[in-house]
Amino acid sequence: MCACSKGLCRKYCMFLYSRGVSSSFFSTACVQLPWQRALSQNKVPYYINHQTQTTCWDHPKMTELYQSLADLNNVRFSAYRTAMKIRRLQKALCLDLLDLKVAQSTFEQHKLTQNAQLLTVPDVINCLTSIYDGLEHQHKDLVNVPLCVDMCLNWLLNVYDTGRSGKIRILSMKIGLLSLSKGHLEEKYKYLFSQVASSGDKCDQRQLGLLLHDAIQIPRQLGEVAAFGGSNIEPSVRSCFQHVCKYVHPHTCMCTGTQNTYTLLMKVQI
Repeated sequence: MCACSKGLCRKYCMFLYSRGVSSSFFSTACVQLPWQRALSQNKVPYYINHQTQTTCWDHPKMTELYQSLADLNNVRFSAYRTAMKIRRLQKALCLDLLDLKVAQSTFEQHKLTQNAQLLTVPDVINCLTSIYDGLEHQHKDLVNVPLCVDMCLNWLLNVYDTGRSGKIRILSMKIGLLSLSKGHLEEKYKYLFSQVASSGDKCDQRQLGLLLHDAIQIPRQLGEVAAFGGSNIEPSVRSCFQHVCKYVHPHTCMCTGTQNTYTLLMKVQI
């Protein structure tokens, strides 16, 4: 079978897999006995351990990853500790291989332009499959597509859908993936700012709040949010507008200086 046919076959299998249709290839690639991957009614994956007769939301490899992250809690300084955790997470998800421009191109390919729109789990899987298929072509020995897709989906759900509703906002997924992607920090900041800014590269308090709220969820999920001012982003948002307000009403204040945004995002970008 030619490489093109194999790629189409795998994408079709992943399409079926995301919708709960059994696929022995992907099941074997994602988990091994005594584990089994299953789907809830809203297509959210969960994992069955037939040996202990228990279920959990986290992939077995994700559980191992979180245990290894906990080992870093003995690092004294919070900035170094958070950086080490994010770096380990980034490499485990193979997102250190994902170029920023490739990620942007994939979002455009999947027409992910309405950032307030909610994506279902199958939609997220389709996008992640495109990303990891491309990475596998360049790094065959490093990328296991089914495993990477499941692990990355698992992490995104842990960060942005803790209640497992089966839906994630497009903006949230973009922030999560781009935060761990490969690229210059300033380019990341510019792109993320552009996702919430209005025409003319202007951003009001509500828009900036959406960006910072989703960004701060990354250190929060790692247990590091307290070291960076907590999960309440309102004081940070207000500080950005102290010297740039054009209007009295706080919800109509416009901020054209993106440097304040960059500084705040430094809390979660490594």
